[in-house]
Amino acid sequence: MRTPLTSQLLGDLIEKGYEYVLVKINLNPQQDEAVDITLVPIKEKPELNKLPAGFETFYRITREPMQLVCGVDNTSIFIEYQTFDDTITSQDLFDDTYFRMSEDFFRQVLDSLEDYAVITTDKNGDINSWNTGAQKVLGYTEQEVLGLSARIFFTPEDIAEGKPEAELKKALSRGRAIDERYHVRKDGTRFWGSGLVFPLFDEQHNHRGFTKIMRNQREEQRSKELGI
Repeated sequence: MRTPLTSQLLGDLIEKGYEYVLVKINLNPQQDEAVDITLVPIKEKPELNKLPAGFETFYRITREPMQLVCGVDNTSIFIEYQTFDDTITSQDLFDDTYFRMSEDFFRQVLDSLEDYAVITTDKNGDINSWNTGAQKVLGYTEQEVLGLSARIFFTPEDIAEGKPEAELKKALSRGRAIDERYHVRKDGTRFWGSGLVFPLFDEQHNHRGFTKIMRNQREEQRSKELGI
């Protein structure tokens, strides 16, 4: 049985100790260029050259799946269970504890994403959490940015054009907004950041704020500019 991947389900799997997912990628014959990605959660790290038939690779559950859950164009992403002895059960799958995770546990999840800036804001775009990856990418400590507007890492020209506010409005109306532009570090240097912004809701579906997931793509952008 397969079920669509959601942020609630991903959080529940992480809390239950699933550390990796096996990955199966298939083209959808019913839609041109559409792709189905099936993820099978497991607790032990598999060997890449000994994966079960049909699986191309595996991901650490706190890395690529955190991006996939935000949505990818023309791609459907599913969690599959009852395929192997070590996968989740139906009881595991639908035990919705995502919004009841402890603050300490959720902090551990965020801080494990060292290569990604994970930032949460309130509805106005003021920062209320900042992981260690955000400090690495943007240069500010959490204590320096809490309560400040997320506009601080946008370029002056983007701020003048209202890009930060437009990004939040788009994320709220469409469920997510792709964020690919130059950003500004604490020391004033610029880098090409690529990521996503999506709204956060509580169990009653009240809008509580936004999450921004971003990665420094400076080297990739530089290669494109040089035609490498």
